Amino acid sequence: MGAWLLQGVKRFPGDPDTRYDLRIDDGVITRWSNAGSGDATNAQVRDLDGLWVLPAFVDSHLHLLYSLEHARQLDLSQLPAESVRALLANHAQDSVGESRVVGHGWKDPLSEQLLPDPRRFLDAVLPDWTVFLWNSDHHRALASSAALQAAGIDPSQHSGVVTEQDAELVWAAIGQPPLEDAHAASRWLLHRGITAATTFDRGDSIDLLRRENAADQLGVRIRHGMPEAQFLEVLDGGGSCLPEGKEDSSFAIPWIKIFLDGTLGSRTAWMKSGYDDDPGNLGVERRSAASLERTARLAAKHGWALAIHAIGDAAVAEANRWIQFTRDLRGTDLPDRIEHFQCFDPEDLASIRRTGTIASMQPCHLFEDRQILRSRWGSRAAHALALKSIDEAGIPIVMGSDAPIESADPWLDIAAAVTRLDRNGEGVAFYPQQRVSFEKAFRWRTSSAAFANMLPSGWGTLDPGSVADLQVIGAEDPSRVRCLADAQLVDVLSMGEWRLSNREDR
Repeated sequence: MGAWLLQGVKRFPGDPDTRYDLRIDDGVITRWSNAGSGDATNAQVRDLDGLWVLPAFVDSHLHLLYSLEHARQLDLSQLPAESVRALLANHAQDSVGESRVVGHGWKDPLSEQLLPDPRRFLDAVLPDWTVFLWNSDHHRALASSAALQAAGIDPSQHSGVVTEQDAELVWAAIGQPPLEDAHAASRWLLHRGITAATTFDRGDSIDLLRRENAADQLGVRIRHGMPEAQFLEVLDGGGSCLPEGKEDSSFAIPWIKIFLDGTLGSRTAWMKSGYDDDPGNLGVERRSAASLERTARLAAKHGWALAIHAIGDAAVAEANRWIQFTRDLRGTDLPDRIEHFQCFDPEDLASIRRTGTIASMQPCHLFEDRQILRSRWGSRAAHALALKSIDEAGIPIVMGSDAPIESADPWLDIAAAVTRLDRNGEGVAFYPQQRVSFEKAFRWRTSSAAFANMLPSGWGTLDPGSVADLQVIGAEDPSRVRCLADAQLVDVLSMGEWRLSNREDR
């Protein structure tokens, strides 16, 4: 790796009027000195002339390789609902020899032209094609007859709207393109100032990322969740399934990923009482207590942490109950997490704090969900992505993007937590009493996220002795940056190498 001396830098957080020289040896920060007095012995020197040096970011929850696949799908998100027919027809015309199309991004309400039977609409536009169109939250989809038949579902009496496990069943049955190009995925992160990421993807993602990052080739520390179904399948087949990696590993798999419920957008988040706009609906409880107990016992026996998807207040409480159960059996302090933690019952916060559960949250979901939170959850919207209340209750928080469901821009995620405004930084703050300081939100994307993502001690700081995962930006004041373009990212250092400078892919 060698040594570097970075001259004339500003350290963030810190005084904007003070310049330093920063010495880095073999990927570790060794010394801060007054500008002009740094030790250049056997070091390469880089004059950064007043640019800011900051810790690099971690994305604590995304779907890394699927984000690249998602970019190749048909995007319905910016289309008027009535334009879906033309988009599908044009795609078929341009795709001679194909008979399969996947898209994403539609939202409620469905266009009149798709109702009351989206399956018939898709079959009429693309006869005999396998058509599968994810909702924007990826917990519902529209499926053609051919797609349903691939999953063994009789389409004759089916509307073509599939939800939660049924959507996943059809998605798996229609066959997915092989995941590839882990290097492109890592570059995608590095160009956002991200040098560590926790991803939750399907099983072949584990195989690819393990292989491609075995010797730090990607420049990103990758953590992966083990899908619960894959974990149980291996054990039921008589195999061994143990956690992989340590804090200093470039790739690790510390969690079993479990789904307890669905989403707000699909009205499948599991709530303690009914939706305000659908009073008889409590959402979807995806797992029985008996099946959860089996997984929890096996996870504890084999030394796994849990990462549990829970969005509704009932799901959050239940997730914490099973984390406590697992921790009692396991006896070791591992980073057990509730993924999303979107809505909570205030009466449950004290119990969650005592358990030691980590809230893995995505404030950026406020950009879209603010449009429907009050109509669906009524007064409970006050407890939606309520970071300040969770923080004041003493529950550790980490932040991520949930990309590709939301933008992977870490600065946008921070801005959502700090301002609670819309995507453009405008409008009225959504429950402004839940805003947090820039300093807190920044730490939840850096130093405070190290344990939760199984990263080296001191990661996310610029302290001597910590790993030198850092970013260099040209913005005048980092605390006023609200998106990646504002940051003016110049370069990223990770694992002893500069990742953006002198690269053709920059």
